[in-house]
Amino acid sequence: MAALATREQTVAEQRQSGQGASRLFEPGGATLEESILAVWEDLVAQGRAECPVCGRSMSPSADGGCPACGSELS
Repeated sequence: MAALATREQTVAEQRQSGQGASRLFEPGGATLEESILAVWEDLVAQGRAECPVCGRSMSPSADGGCPACGSELS
């Protein structure tokens, strides 16, 4: 078994080096609404889509859920 020692940078060190701390919500990304609408569009157009929760394949069904994780679009 191998071990790796790392050093965390402080926020001040990150700012000085230009790295900056990552933000929880980066501006310019897809919104939740846009992501879910894209899944619906794929389901209608292709008959299958990538589940927005687990990433596995889902298809339209009577219950509208993902067989892998059980999430539902309703």
